[in-house]
Amino acid sequence: MKANHLLSPLRESSYRSFFSAQLLSDLGNWFDFTILTVLIAYQWGLKEEAMAAFIITYGLPWVIIGPFASVFVDRLPKKMVLITTLILRSLLILSYLLAPTFIALLFLVFLKGTVASLFDPAKQASIRALVSERHLSQAVTLTQISSNTTKIIGPSLSGLLVHSFSVSTALKIESALFLLAILPLLTFRIPEFSSHHQLKEKASYMNELRAGFRQLRQSTLVLTALIASSISLFIVFLYDGLLVFVSKELQFDESFFGLLISSVGLGSVVGALALGHLRFWQQKPITTMAVSFLGIGSFIILLGLGASNLITLHAYIWFIGAFLCGAISCGEHLPYAYLLQRDTPADKMARVSSVAQSIQITMMLLAPSIGAILAKHLGVGTVFMIAGCLCFLTSIGVWSFLKTKKLESPAGNVNFHETM
Repeated sequence: MKANHLLSPLRESSYRSFFSAQLLSDLGNWFDFTILTVLIAYQWGLKEEAMAAFIITYGLPWVIIGPFASVFVDRLPKKMVLITTLILRSLLILSYLLAPTFIALLFLVFLKGTVASLFDPAKQASIRALVSERHLSQAVTLTQISSNTTKIIGPSLSGLLVHSFSVSTALKIESALFLLAILPLLTFRIPEFSSHHQLKEKASYMNELRAGFRQLRQSTLVLTALIASSISLFIVFLYDGLLVFVSKELQFDESFFGLLISSVGLGSVVGALALGHLRFWQQKPITTMAVSFLGIGSFIILLGLGASNLITLHAYIWFIGAFLCGAISCGEHLPYAYLLQRDTPADKMARVSSVAQSIQITMMLLAPSIGAILAKHLGVGTVFMIAGCLCFLTSIGVWSFLKTKKLESPAGNVNFHETM
């Protein structure tokens, strides 16, 4: 038997092709977010309120469209969904070039988010279809590495393209990336689960939708990890839209902002690679999440002190801190993603992942406006310090809940597949 290591899923040609498409799509996503952030904050000179509106619009489709459309994603061939949504995203990105106003841009961002909210659950379901349970943790880790590797390359490369050429050129390249992602998808077939073809005609849309919510509610470990992950995203998006203003407060230009995000991405890749070769987090996933909150909170508070001019550090210190923050953040993301894939029935994967994502993004949408209001009245640095303190409180809360419910004890650690 061959050794089971991080790259084991890539032995299968179909998964290799799928992973290639995922890499290109993830790179396009980071191009998109960074280009629009630079456009709004630097070229258009808009303030915190505009950035909050942009982030809310960016995530809103996952809340109001994704969970309801995910029923159809579970029914439809995943390959068709992936290819169609890639084509539509490519066209919508080009339409950014025609946006005459900020409001028009937000409308187009919403449309693109709607399409992306269909792509993501199809991607999650495809992973389950292409990878055996034995290699599931490695596939989840590779997905995280894809996201984080492109988080390094995307912001810095797109920032360089905007600086050297124009926003228009950067957007055209981004559009091409989504079209290129289609090519590897054409080379293989994504298996459909038998239950997809055995759905009864009388099975109502609402019954299938409720099944996704019910499955999530019944899986205690997944639900606990989801709540912790959602709180984490709320904290992140409380200050995420303000990072560009921290860059300004620290007297740095656009290139620093891109490099800061890239440092977080590099740390995330290293962290994912490390966790991919370790197994402790699979046995204690929620404990791992609780510990990660402590490390992330420490750096956020430090960044807040810098933005408030209470401390002065050299640029490379900020890059090192961002790197460590990215590495530690894997302890939040990987355990949740692993539990979601491991404990969710394959034929409900799109629905459950989409419902879970809608809960996460609801928290994300609440955060930017709160962060913008706090920044306006208390200052950007104070928002970061508040976010860091919330990380500490969340860690304490998760620890207390674990001890009370004994979720990760042998008696409390229940796997869905063991109940079948």
